Amino acid sequence: MSHVRQCSRQSCREPAVATMTYGYEDATAVIGPLSPTAAPGAFDLCAKHVQSVTVPRGWQMVRLQTDFEPAPPSTDDLMALADAIREASKREPPAPEPARREVRRPADIAADPAPRVRLSLVPEPQDEAREGNG
Repeated sequence: MSHVRQCSRQSCREPAVATMTYGYEDATAVIGPLSPTAAPGAFDLCAKHVQSVTVPRGWQMVRLQTDFEPAPPSTDDLMALADAIREASKREPPAPEPARREVRRPADIAADPAPRVRLSLVPEPQDEAREGNG
């Protein structure tokens, strides 16, 4: 199944239109048509990044083609995607796993909570002196 590959540049989601490979022995970067399959050490680039890519100082850039167009998705791609979605929708969701730690609910806590401490208002010493002398 073939599918549309994305640009290798970080956070770019555009479709790839060309492949860039490095020739380390002669310090050359080669940009050519999109390879049929993803290759290790090769970078797939979108139209924007094909135009803006640079090479390290002292390296040469070789462009085998100047106009790059994305390959249109084939009907095989669409059918494969539809089949994958259809197959995934038939599967039962996995059963939930039991908790790995003790789970306590309010109903599990004892019915008699700890006794509540009652608070009362105590007048300040100045207020007592005024009330007694008044």
